[in-house]
Amino acid sequence: MASEYDDLSDLWYQYTFSSIDEVILHELRPSSDISGKPIALDVGCGTGIQSLRLASLGYRVLGVDIADRLLVRARRKLAEADYADADFMIADAQSLPLDDNVAHCVNCCGPTLSFIPDWRDTLTEVSRCLKPGGKLLLEVEGKWNLDLFWEIANALGFNFLGYDESLLTALSHLLPPWRLGHTIDYSFKSSSDTSVSMPLRLFTAVELEEELQSRGLAEEKRWGLHATTNLIPSTILHKANPSRPLTIIFRALARLEKKVNGRWPLNALGCSLLVLARKKQHCPDSTEDGN
Repeated sequence: MASEYDDLSDLWYQYTFSSIDEVILHELRPSSDISGKPIALDVGCGTGIQSLRLASLGYRVLGVDIADRLLVRARRKLAEADYADADFMIADAQSLPLDDNVAHCVNCCGPTLSFIPDWRDTLTEVSRCLKPGGKLLLEVEGKWNLDLFWEIANALGFNFLGYDESLLTALSHLLPPWRLGHTIDYSFKSSSDTSVSMPLRLFTAVELEEELQSRGLAEEKRWGLHATTNLIPSTILHKANPSRPLTIIFRALARLEKKVNGRWPLNALGCSLLVLARKKQHCPDSTEDGN
């Protein structure tokens, strides 16, 4: 996907990226009392979409990803914007090659955590690398959203929406335990209209808050992305070059969502959960993995 990641033209990703960008602008500006250049760690930085924004706010960016082709684009992007002190490295987010308490903020969107098998290790590593009082911006795929019902309708309608799931699989997503997330085989469709099946971890808001808390990270704010825009099936919103009527309807739903997606219950019901957390001044031992 490296060749098309920066050129996604569907409504879904444009809205997701712009929403994350707004939060970074409002919530992750470096404090004026920091001596020297603040450091931002971008975990799963991809092509540097959020790395570029963090650099523009005055951070020295440390970006990590396991995909070398994405890192090539990230390095080029920040170099062309004249942010020469950014550093990108191939690394596994389950074992970050960084010192303790090095970052003033951490960005982990994409949603990177949902694609990592041992995601608890990644949360532990993120907390370890974050300075006390530093902020984490984390995006994950949410368990509770309207796609659950679109998947059932799709299965009953012979896959007319393209979710590529059987009725039994669609119904299984509604089974307990309801407070915990689970992993699904997600059929991802790129802008070139090819499909790739990949494991995707879904999270509940309660589960995520508890996992963060166990690592000394206190949730401060949460937003539910695609909580109301998902009144339109996600498979339709993923299509490139949407029609004008669809765009008009989507923008109306997006305006409504921006007014309410930080409030309960919508901040727990989005297709993506975007969480802002802060590392406590005194946090648990980083060896405690919250299992």
